[in-house]
Amino acid sequence: MDNRNLASKYAKKVDERFSRESQAMLALNSDYSFTGVRTVNVYSIPTVAMSDYQRSGDHRYGIPNDLSRNVQTMTVGRDRAFTFIIDKGDKTQSQMVMDAGKALGRQLKEVWVPEFDSYVFRKLAAEATARGNCSTEEITKENAYEMFLAAMESLGNKNVPDKGRVAFCSYKFANYLKQDPAFIKTGDSSQEMLIRGVIGEVDGCRIVKVPSSRLPSGCAFLLTHPLAATAPKQLEEYKTHADPPGISGFLVEGRVVYDCFVLAEKADAIYYHGEQKVLRDLNVTATETGDGKAVVLINPGVPEDGCSWYYKTGEKPEALAYDGDVSGWDALGGSGSEIAVEGESCITVAEAGADGKAKAVGFVKV
Repeated sequence: MDNRNLASKYAKKVDERFSRESQAMLALNSDYSFTGVRTVNVYSIPTVAMSDYQRSGDHRYGIPNDLSRNVQTMTVGRDRAFTFIIDKGDKTQSQMVMDAGKALGRQLKEVWVPEFDSYVFRKLAAEATARGNCSTEEITKENAYEMFLAAMESLGNKNVPDKGRVAFCSYKFANYLKQDPAFIKTGDSSQEMLIRGVIGEVDGCRIVKVPSSRLPSGCAFLLTHPLAATAPKQLEEYKTHADPPGISGFLVEGRVVYDCFVLAEKADAIYYHGEQKVLRDLNVTATETGDGKAVVLINPGVPEDGCSWYYKTGEKPEALAYDGDVSGWDALGGSGSEIAVEGESCITVAEAGADGKAKAVGFVKV
């Protein structure tokens, strides 16, 4: 066999898939430092109501009360990784197109960035849903701009700054918007804005087209202000090892530690419009104890007021929508409860109100 023909079936150029940079970064601020710590506490001070001045008596200005402080604890919880091998023989026999550096870049653009964006958009949409800042009204080309303006009005009535708002929309909504005679594209976009999908600006709000795969299912648009959320990337570590023990070739490894937090005092700066409301994500982990049992942990360790936890096991996560009925699932006593599992299983945990309608969901494989 002539070894010179080993690469004859391979082109010298890789057929690359389409990719794009992160768009979710437009929705975030970097006002909080997580350097060297996993948890940051954010304090906010409430206000008091006005009262009529009394011209007599001991409490002419009203009865004074101590101002308490509200504390929001933000703990980074997502610790993700990937790894792959490029065998030296495969690299040689593919005319060197299997380059480790290019493969790493491809992994970041096509896997890591979409995961980060999807997580951020879902987190924002779930917060808007929880606060009732959302709508499920059907979007058409006749009402697209009207629905967008209604969302802008909602934020304005909550004192959210006009300048700096960003609307992330599906391509379908963008097409409807362009067909709505009431919508007028204003101003020119810079080259950087065009790269990130910005199609125009209305009253200081940029409108950005986002692939539906990065948005919550059925999302028309997500309107927000960068003041509302922060998403620390505590660790981004990528390594390429040449000829590590046991491998003739390259071992590529990557690890990212990140999360996204909506600030409690600024959460009203988010508005979501989609076909259905969005479930919050539950942070669920599990530890196997042997004998077909596992301890389920949920962070934070208590459900929302008026809610309880339910679980179901199976080969894959249970498909569940907002207000989905989980009253037939098994009740989970609390974080740290021990449940029975069979072989390789997936535990789906839902948080639901007294009516058994789901408001949050999470899963873990054991």
